[in-house]
Amino acid sequence: MTDETARTRLPGVEGLHRDDAATVAAHSDAMSAHANESHWWNHASFMLPLIGFLVLIIPGLLFGWAEATGFGIFLGVVLVLQLPVVWFTWRGTATAIVLTETGALALHRGVVRREVRWSELERIERVETFGNVRWKLVERGGEHISIEGEIADIPALIERASELSGVEPDGS
Repeated sequence: MTDETARTRLPGVEGLHRDDAATVAAHSDAMSAHANESHWWNHASFMLPLIGFLVLIIPGLLFGWAEATGFGIFLGVVLVLQLPVVWFTWRGTATAIVLTETGALALHRGVVRREVRWSELERIERVETFGNVRWKLVERGGEHISIEGEIADIPALIERASELSGVEPDGS
């Protein structure tokens, strides 16, 4: 199946990154694809220091406000220190979840990072922390795929995973 064929016949493929779409196209048993709608720069640990740096350093330098310039520089240092944390955290984040006939795949820019097989699926777990809901597809033995809130069409993903695996979701 070509990338274009995958894009036209598989639900969710149109929203995938090019590398993820190519990996999906290589899986003839793919049933649906769900893109991560966020990007690495969307993380607050990166954006807040960046915005603060810009908001403070520009007027601080223009108007000679030492306090604004100083705090802007501090936020710039925080920004630089956070970059490797955000970068390495993002590399482990799924850019797409793909459901196949045999299991679920967590992709990051076309590379399969985790795989859960339907035959080994123990539970579909709903996890709520401070009002933030995410799901986990958990195999016997503990291997799991986390489905974060930024993944597209989570209700359809959970419903389809339940149908394919025969496992009912917890706490739905």
